[in-house]
Amino acid sequence: MATKKKKYKKMTNKEKQFRKELREEMREQGILPPVKPRLNRSKFAIEVVNDFRENFGAFGDIEYLFKAISWMTPHVDLNEKPRVKIDSEQIGVIKLMKLAMEIKKFEKDILAKGETKYSIGDIYEQVVEPVLKL
Repeated sequence: MATKKKKYKKMTNKEKQFRKELREEMREQGILPPVKPRLNRSKFAIEVVNDFRENFGAFGDIEYLFKAISWMTPHVDLNEKPRVKIDSEQIGVIKLMKLAMEIKKFEKDILAKGETKYSIGDIYEQVVEPVLKL
């Protein structure tokens, strides 16, 4: 016999207000961290991309990119389910890693066929778009 899923009732405004005041009080006491200001994603992206283009890219800088990827990815054992929650930032970095591997595979396949050139449309349709849709 299937069990019914328990329905929860909505909180009243009084309960919401109580919880809000409790959170504020706990923040004042230092139990909870202060509210983190929201990140302006557009501004952040523009600043970082411009800074990256200006100050990064020499051959020796690749080491730092690999270190950053290492810090941003979940630490998992091979063939085991991760024991920590994987957030959206980590998924973005993992997609970046997947995209790099797929581009490498695509270019090796092109060279194996004896070709040396390919169009941007080809690489986007065959490699980039499928990874972005994951």
